Amino acid sequence: MKLYAHIKKYPEDFVVEEIPDIEVKSSGKFDVYKLEKRNVSTLESVRLISRFLKIPLKSIGFAGLKDKYAVTTQFITVPSGSLEDRFGFVHENGWRRTESFNKGKTCFFLEKVGKTDEPLSLGKIKGNRFTVKIRNFEKNMRERFYRNLQIVKLFGFANYFGEQRFGSVKSRDDFVLKYLLKGDFETALKVYFLGKEKISFITSWRDIYKTLKPALEEYEKDMIKGLLRGLSAEKAFRILPKNVRLMFNFAFQSFLWNEILALYIKERYPYVQIPFVNNWKLNFYLEVDDLNYLKNLEIPYTGKVYNVKDRLLKRIMEKVFRLRGVEKEFFDREVAGMKVLTDGIRKAVVFPEDFRIVSKTKKDVVLQFKLPPGSYATILLRKLLSV
Repeated sequence: MKLYAHIKKYPEDFVVEEIPDIEVKSSGKFDVYKLEKRNVSTLESVRLISRFLKIPLKSIGFAGLKDKYAVTTQFITVPSGSLEDRFGFVHENGWRRTESFNKGKTCFFLEKVGKTDEPLSLGKIKGNRFTVKIRNFEKNMRERFYRNLQIVKLFGFANYFGEQRFGSVKSRDDFVLKYLLKGDFETALKVYFLGKEKISFITSWRDIYKTLKPALEEYEKDMIKGLLRGLSAEKAFRILPKNVRLMFNFAFQSFLWNEILALYIKERYPYVQIPFVNNWKLNFYLEVDDLNYLKNLEIPYTGKVYNVKDRLLKRIMEKVFRLRGVEKEFFDREVAGMKVLTDGIRKAVVFPEDFRIVSKTKKDVVLQFKLPPGSYATILLRKLLSV
């Protein structure tokens, strides 16, 4: 089943509304803005705000990365007095200012809603509300959908990281962090710009700059220009904004976590295997005989801080780290001004809230539901529409 043959034909088919975890007041050190966007990523939006309005990128706080090909609403914070109350940008042969949200176009618009004392940071939300249109909802798909919906209502669904986690940097075909951990900053940067497959075709930084220049961000141009002047690859890498550098860590760590959960399900429950990006596979359970245990199971990222008592889980984690060349000394390592492979915990299973069918026809169905922070609607949809 090709998921994107049924969702996101238009950005309006996938609407995301952030449920903020922030106290909006009439006074405070930071201004809070509602950011509405269409067909543009969160990172691109904040980079454009930084570039055009001349404020430091690191001063813009946000709680999560919302889908690019969608219509989304979220919140950002900036130091008080940094920006005007209402403004936006629309893309028409380049970016230009706009006075309102332009429906049907690639754009984003911000409106100040108040102030707060603390800036937003990643994860500081209560959840997200989704309204999703599924197209080409044919008979055999309807049968699968309602069968899988019953499974989700009874047992929830496996809380994998979605493809957005792996597509927020330039390439999905390799992991930049693998090279950073080895100290190979030169290859890490080439993977960032080109992906693993194209490295052998474009070898010099001068050729890379010439080929990619029209699509490069200003800081990316500065980084390559630095390399051409003789700057070391490690120092050039630090030119990347920290939130971009951290994405390399998140992508690799999320991939490892997904592999751990997939193997755990495979060894413990009846399951079905579903294709994912990059020829990866996700395993989804069909039934669960220990629901109280599973729905409370939290899987650590490394196990360095959070002790793993489940012996099967511990064995699987060790196996995945061994297969992917992850050594214990990599945990909490400082790399280019950031700490990587830090520990944390994530629920293995999630239950959607307020799930309802808004409307349906012979060809389409519109769903609405809420998910907690960090859970992915595309993963739920893969489960609902799978075999």
